[in-house]
Formats: sequence, C-alpha cells, structure tokens
Amino acid sequence: MERIKDWKSYQKTLNKRKNKKNRFVYFVKYIVLLALVGAFLYGFVKFYYYGRHFFLSKNKPVLGTGIRPIKFIKASAVLKKRRFNGFSSGNVNSLKSLKRYFRYHNPVFKTIKNGRYIQKIGNYTVVYTLDPSVQEEAEKVFKEYAVPYGVLAAVNPETGAVLGFASYAYNKKKSAEISPLIAYPPGSIAKIITATAAIESKGFYPGLNICFNGTLYGTDKTNWEQNIGTGSNDISFKEAFAKSCDVAFGKIAGYYVGRKLLSRYFDKFNFNKKIPFILNLQESKAYIPRKFYQLELTGAGFENVKITPIQAAMIAGTAINGGRLIEPYIIKEIMSAAGKIIYKHKGIKVIGYPVTAKTAYVLKQMMIATVTHGIAHSDFYSYNGSYMLPGVVTGGKTGTISGNNPAGLYQWFAGFGEANKKKIALSALVVEKPVWRIEGGGVSEKTLLAYFF
Repeated sequence: MERIKDWKSYQKTLNKRKNKKNRFVYFVKYIVLLALVGAFLYGFVKFYYYGRHFFLSKNKPVLGTGIRPIKFIKASAVLKKRRFNGFSSGNVNSLKSLKRYFRYHNPVFKTIKNGRYIQKIGNYTVVYTLDPSVQEEAEKVFKEYAVPYGVLAAVNPETGAVLGFASYAYNKKKSAEISPLIAYPPGSIAKIITATAAIESKGFYPGLNICFNGTLYGTDKTNWEQNIGTGSNDISFKEAFAKSCDVAFGKIAGYYVGRKLLSRYFDKFNFNKKIPFILNLQESKAYIPRKFYQLELTGAGFENVKITPIQAAMIAGTAINGGRLIEPYIIKEIMSAAGKIIYKHKGIKVIGYPVTAKTAYVLKQMMIATVTHGIAHSDFYSYNGSYMLPGVVTGGKTGTISGNNPAGLYQWFAGFGEANKKKIALSALVVEKPVWRIEGGGVSEKTLLAYFF
C-alpha cells in the first residue's frame, strides 16, 4: 500500500489519475459521437439521392419479357404439343412460351420474305413489322461511320407498327449497352414536352417573344433565374425551339409552365408508365424537382429525365398524328409449320391523347422549323443549300447531352417524315467520343431517304 506522506499531495495524485481516466472516457465518447453523426449524415445523403432519383431507372442489359397479350387463332390444342426453340408450352398457353423465348433471346432480323423480316422459332415462323429499307439503312450507316454506339427506332405513327429497330456497338462486347428498349438522357428532346405544355396550357404561340440574357446555350444560373420579362436579348418561341435555346426554355419551364404542369404533361406522354410491348421496353422516366433552378434545367432537358428511343419516336409521331399516342407492336403475325396463321395483330391501340390536334399542328410547324432553318438544318440540306428530301415534309428536335452509360456525347434526333400519305416517326441516337462522325440528325436523314426513295 502506498504510504501517504502528505494529504494535499495525495489528493493531487488522485485527481491526476481521475482526470487521466476521464480524458480517456471523454475521448471515446467523442469518437463514438462523431461516428454516429457521420453515419447519420451519410444515411441522410444516400436517402436524399435515392429519393431524388427514385424515378430514374439505370441502364441495364436488355433481357426481354412478354407484356402484350397475344391471343392465338383457334390453335391452342395444337400449340400445346409444340415447342418454341426448346421451350415447351406444357400446360400453359403459347403466349407464355413465346414470352419465355424472348426473355432469353432478342429478335433476329436477317431473313426477308415478302418484304418483311421473318424468324424461325422452333416449328413456327414469326413475321415482324420492320421495314427492311429502314432497318438496313440504319445498320449500314452505323457501320460505315464506325460510331462507338448507335441506335434507331422508327414507328408508323398511325398504326404503331415498329418499322426500324437497329442498334450498333463498335465494340461488340458492349452491344448490350445500346438498344431501342433502354432509356437514356434525352437532352433537348425533353423540350418537346415543355413546349407542348406551354402551347396547350399557357397560350404560347410561335411568334411569342421571350427575353433572356447570355447566349443561346449554357447553364449560367444568373441568366436562368432572371425574370421572364427581362433580358438584353429576345427570341421567338418558334426560334427558341428550332435553335434549342436553353436559357429561354429554362425560363419557360420555371416561370410559365411550373412544376405541377410540367409533371402532368410528362405523365400525359406516358413517362413513368409501362408501355405494353412484347419485348422488355423500359419505362421512360421523369422526375420534376421543386427547386427552381433544377426545375428549369429539367424543362430544358439537362437533368432528371430518361427516354427510350422507341418512346422518343412515338412522341415525335404525335405531331403528325393529331396528338394521339399509339401503342407500338413489332410482331405482325405468327405462322405454324403448315403455313397457317395462328396469330395476327389486329387493331390500333391508342395509349392516350397527350395534346389536342391543334397543339399537335403547332408543334409540327415548330419541328419543321428545326429542319428548315434550325439546329438540324445542316443534316437535311447540302452544302449548296438544296434540300436532300424533295417532296418529303420533315421535322424534328435535336438533343445533345453527355452521358455515362455508355459514356460519351449523346447526339439525338427525334422527328418525322411524310409524303403522299406515307408517314414515319423515328428517333436516332449516336453516342460519340471524343469527336463525332455523324449525329442523330444525319442518321435520320439517310434513313428517311431510304424509306421514301
């Protein structure tokens, strides 16, 4: 036992030991508290970004699954004994067997018969709706220009029949990253939705002047947050659309359209909804934020939206289809080994009427302006100024944005062509890096040329 020589010195010794022990306890408590605070902040940030991007799907390889209800024509008894490429229908109907096939296989477009692509699946022949001139031209252009990634989707805007379904990756090992079924950032393609909301619900017309500061492009926050009625520059609504003026459309989305209305029009164009299709067509996603600047960026196409090439073509088609959004289909008919038609697509299925015929007509004129003297002019006119599709009325909207999956610069065009009662709506996306060889507009022009001529 320690001998106490002096009471005061003993007390000092005890206090030193006590303080040393307390400092260690406080240090441990402090570390634990910091860890808890750090864990809370990390969880809060993860929760915030999860909520913010809840509606934005990630790009995934296409596997495929059947959705459209297919009813076979008086052949169920025969089909129960057949197989689709090794998948037995067993005791279930043949729709499930076909769905299962497309779950593990993408359609193959190689054999053409009677002007249509056909594919043998077991003892059956699937006849697709694709137009060989559209499909072959798109594939040819992608290969000739050796683009890193390219995709084209085309539909008949009046029936919903898919006319083009092409994808290409220079590195074939990465081919699953690009498909008409996957949703990608749209860039200024999203301005179509903002424009229709402004036309239909806010009385916008092509000649309406919009004031802004800065240049046509860029995301300088100080210019975007200035009042809609102020600015040293001005541009008509039609020119802002044709030349894809970012600042003007940001102000339209923020000051005129607003969050609730913009959300409603994205929903009307079938964003955040599953579109019935025999293949695994991803949902196009749109999340409209509450913060003003982010709302403006979303309305101009910079953030919070993803769209599939098929749906981009469908939306472009509303401009020449009286404002109707038509459900797409890619299988025209299925025949048995004996050549008997056991399934045939019937009827036009209207998903909805996102805009009136009057709004669709105004949108059509603005999309035509994009080609005649807007940002897509160089894709459809030669160096000497001559139009390369004489007799064909074309229009569309371009979109440019950087993306990460796959990585590169996304060059979009979504538009239409019509001549002699023949119509087509299409979208083309080219992902380039670091220097582009051809844009979505160039792919679309060449495809339209093949289709009409």
